[in-house]
Amino acid sequence: MPSTPVFAVASLADSLPLWQQGQRGLPNALALSALFNIANLRSGGDRQYFTSATIASSKCIVLVYTGQELRQDDEDVFLQVLHLAKEQKMGENIFFTTHSMLVALGWTINSESYKRLTICMDRLKATSVRLTVEGQGGRTMGFAGSLVGEFEWQEKESNDPLREWSVSLEKNIVKLFAPDTYSLIHWQTRLDLPPLAKWLHSYYSTHRDPFPHKVETLHKLTASNNKGLRQFRQKLKAALEQLVECGFLASARVDAKSDLVHVARKHQIEY
Repeated sequence: MPSTPVFAVASLADSLPLWQQGQRGLPNALALSALFNIANLRSGGDRQYFTSATIASSKCIVLVYTGQELRQDDEDVFLQVLHLAKEQKMGENIFFTTHSMLVALGWTINSESYKRLTICMDRLKATSVRLTVEGQGGRTMGFAGSLVGEFEWQEKESNDPLREWSVSLEKNIVKLFAPDTYSLIHWQTRLDLPPLAKWLHSYYSTHRDPFPHKVETLHKLTASNNKGLRQFRQKLKAALEQLVECGFLASARVDAKSDLVHVARKHQIEY
């Protein structure tokens, strides 16, 4: 179990918590699952469509999902929308331009990225997420809803970089941001990482003092398309090295005998 709770008593707040400009907030219940998998958009092939599918998650979480397969680029967009939403009450429209969103995401400013953003927004809107989370003392909490609500845009011409977007989030998504049930992610670090390292960055952000995991467990939780553990293990080692190099982890190793992944967070620096 992570040292940070995944759910608490439902928040009565009508807005998301405030975090720093260089951070993004992510509910632990989503970070501890394969909802946003590690397939690469460029080479991951066609996306699956799920109907009431149970998504691999940590023990205390049951996540049932309907919608198109979500990947790390979808999570980037979702995190940025949440970031914009934190400045106002839930249910109020969020406004941004295509250009400002692409800059925030670190995507190339071109027609392909404009199309990519629209498709990501379509996927996030057409989702149904049902979460059941077992908390402390046997208390069970639930959440059901879409990741993104209604959205619309205005543009003068096709692929207009100043296209104006208006997006809304469901009000009850604030329940996923009750005290100690979400984690803060260093945004620029995340943007600089490839898919597997991104997922690990989010996952271990929920852990103050991570406990060892089997390689097989991480293989399932990432929904890796590597059929065998051998290839995944090699990629996992490389991704862990990247997280050490960027300063997020103090150390990381995969024990050759037990196949357990041991990592230590780096807490003593400004991250």
